[in-house]
Amino acid sequence: MTGDNDQSGDTLIQIFTRTPIEGEVKTRLIPKLGAHRSCELQKRMIIHTLGIAQNTSSKIEIWVTPTIDHPFLRGLNPNFQLKIQIGKTLSERMAYSLEHGLKAYKKVILIGCDCPTIDNKLLIMALSLLDKHKYVFIPVEDGGFSLIGSALFSRKIFQGVVWKGNSVMAQLRNNLKKYHQSWAELPTLWDIDEFTDFERLSRHMPHLTSNL
Repeated sequence: MTGDNDQSGDTLIQIFTRTPIEGEVKTRLIPKLGAHRSCELQKRMIIHTLGIAQNTSSKIEIWVTPTIDHPFLRGLNPNFQLKIQIGKTLSERMAYSLEHGLKAYKKVILIGCDCPTIDNKLLIMALSLLDKHKYVFIPVEDGGFSLIGSALFSRKIFQGVVWKGNSVMAQLRNNLKKYHQSWAELPTLWDIDEFTDFERLSRHMPHLTSNL
């Protein structure tokens, strides 16, 4: 089942995630949850994100680092295309994926798995905004973003961006203005990094955190 904005296959959703290897994902949660439970949470959020994406577009790619050779990933729906992230830095990897997607599709939405409050309605709104803008973003409370969408991508918007700290989105806005790029932003959400975020998730979406 897909949303009305599937637009005859002209839209692609790319999901960015890390391979769910114990001890290597959700590392800031490990002191409280342990490596196993933190990894299980990562798996649940991947499945949740795929479910939302699947209700929006029939074309879905899962971009993974560091490896796609993992039993959890091999067990996913074979209709989801598994791809390895290319590039040394996060900006290089996102840029490569967006450029790759836009060779075949008119609109590409790239989302991570750390923001489970992204829903089908927001994805449809993001795709709709790309009819009028080159870019669309969903900012998050820690100063970054959980979604970037593009209809015409240029690596210039990532130039000089420092990906640590709470000013990532602010730096992107400066670049978008500098290079005269049109963009839209949807309401700011929150993602899952710290244990306080996990507690918040437990209150709002307990099905993702119960019985880990």
